[in-house]
Amino acid sequence: MDEIIKSTDNRYSEYETLLFFRDKLRKEAYAWKNRYLAEFGNLITAVFEQKIACIKKKKTISFCQMAVNRGKPVDQAELQNYLSQEMKEYNRKLSEMIQENEIAHSGEIISEETAAKIKKLYYRLAKQIHPDMNPKTNEIPELKELWQRIVVSYRANEFLVDHHLDGNEIKIQDIDTKIEKLKEQIQKIKETNPYQYRFLLQDQEAVQNKKRELQKELEEYRVYEQELDQLLEQMMKNGVSFLWRMN
Repeated sequence: MDEIIKSTDNRYSEYETLLFFRDKLRKEAYAWKNRYLAEFGNLITAVFEQKIACIKKKKTISFCQMAVNRGKPVDQAELQNYLSQEMKEYNRKLSEMIQENEIAHSGEIISEETAAKIKKLYYRLAKQIHPDMNPKTNEIPELKELWQRIVVSYRANEFLVDHHLDGNEIKIQDIDTKIEKLKEQIQKIKETNPYQYRFLLQDQEAVQNKKRELQKELEEYRVYEQELDQLLEQMMKNGVSFLWRMN
């Protein structure tokens, strides 16, 4: 590895402070997201699952109606292929939501002492291999992989890395531009979700109102699905036929 040049830029300290503050906010945002999902995840997932069930039936009705308009039977195989393609992204999103929900509900709370140790170790390693401070991290596969593992572990509060890396501080190119960019990133994190979830989660009345809204939305989708079922049933009564093809 080439020698790392020690920084003499008097703005390096500001850059480093902002960099770690941004990462701190990202970690806090990650924690608020998990708390949000632990509180509302089951209902949010149920609402989305009910929603895509309605979307699937609407697309089924549309496909059948097009066949009727052409005076042809509904090709069952074509219908299944059509739905498989149309619902692919919805199902991917649902799978992702279920996984995130499960992670949020399985999380454990660590002690303040452990959290402090994690933070200290993260800062020590980040000073040497954070991609914004050491460009070589993105150039050297081993360092890049190590940094990715550190970030994931830090955000999940499970630190597996416990060794020292040698090297001096890096000379930061275009530091003024990078400082301004960090300030913009910090402001954006603070003004958007999931960091903003903290205001909702710290208000018990707001939490209960949110749950009632989600429950209401879920019931509305259930009613809508029943209406779609009735429409499909009516189409069958009106003579819609299906073509089944043997493989």
